[in-house]
Amino acid sequence: MKMRFAFIGLLAIISSGCSTPKVIKEPTALAPLESHYTLHKDWQVKTETMPNKDSEGLFFSEDVDNLYVANSTGYVVALKKENTRRWTDQVVWETKFAIPIVSGPAKYGDKLIIGTAKGQVIVLSATDGSIIWQTQLSSEVMSHAVIAEQKVFTRTVDGKLYALDVNSGAIVWVAEHQMPSLSLRGSPPVLYHEGTLYVGWESGSIQALSAKSGGLLWETRVAVPKGRTDLERMVDVQSSLVMKQNRLIAMGFHGKLVSINPENGNFYFVKEISGYRDFVVTESTIFVVDDSDVIHALDLLSGAQLWKQDAFKGRLVGDLTLYNDELLVVDGWGYLHWMNSIQGTESSRVKHSNEYGDGDRILRVKVDGTTITLLDDEGVITHYSVKPSNLALFKAEHAEHTSETDL
Repeated sequence: MKMRFAFIGLLAIISSGCSTPKVIKEPTALAPLESHYTLHKDWQVKTETMPNKDSEGLFFSEDVDNLYVANSTGYVVALKKENTRRWTDQVVWETKFAIPIVSGPAKYGDKLIIGTAKGQVIVLSATDGSIIWQTQLSSEVMSHAVIAEQKVFTRTVDGKLYALDVNSGAIVWVAEHQMPSLSLRGSPPVLYHEGTLYVGWESGSIQALSAKSGGLLWETRVAVPKGRTDLERMVDVQSSLVMKQNRLIAMGFHGKLVSINPENGNFYFVKEISGYRDFVVTESTIFVVDDSDVIHALDLLSGAQLWKQDAFKGRLVGDLTLYNDELLVVDGWGYLHWMNSIQGTESSRVKHSNEYGDGDRILRVKVDGTTITLLDDEGVITHYSVKPSNLALFKAEHAEHTSETDL
């Protein structure tokens, strides 16, 4: 029987076999910092408490007017982006399922695609949340759907990759992969690029397959099992793959960070960095967080290390995000950290809060200009406007006054 674990830092795996879960305490207090940003809460909506173990496949989707989010307790909700007077007016519609939703929603035209813990792929109307079609697959659908070539591409936790017709839900083809006995919980989405699907598997392998037929084009490894116990030998590819400058970037848990030639699977470079969170790639730089919560910046073409920041060790850093030209880091105690992407230093810090308190773990972050939308583990969705702090306003006013004096 396949064993799977919720992964909330290494402590979650270690404590999963114990009768009483180990309480994870916040590391040493953060160094004082005068933030240049503050968060203005535009609106906040609560669904239900989110189990951390079932949040990896859940993401925000959007169109011009609305934001769409699913919850592992079975809710799919459409929310107005624009602030309203009451939270009930913020909700355009909501649909409640009796089964957990573990991936999605992925938006395609007027459709929303979700995956369930019972193996269904369900397509909803983005207009009112009604069901358009649903298809039963072989097992839990934790992989966020990717839509291309009129197909829905998604994975199940038993090692199958499906291509479904986006209009009918009919199964077009299925590809299978041998799964290990032990892996992290979650299945990252496939990456579609110019007719090819790139897949990171729990075995530590990366595969390229034809999007048309599912046929294997090449396979390479980024993580090789080592050690005597199943836990020591566990490898996985949980970070989403990224294509940039015709280079495929991948990272393995108990593995390496690699840059791959997408044509043949050969390596451009290999770095001894192990991790499982999603990373960020710009036109020139790769930003990754390793499994010790150390953040690295590397040159995209050469792999040369530009800087390393270990100030967040043990803080359960989440997936990395960009905020304009800065790196946005969230941690397990509800903090948002802005980092100078050139120097690797923290420039601003704000703590997320909701009506139930503060410090809730941030599961998902969506940045849109100077607004940030968060989903935390209390199931609270918060829409913030990022404003200059009093310090930033004072400095700007002082600089303007100094400039006028110089004239």
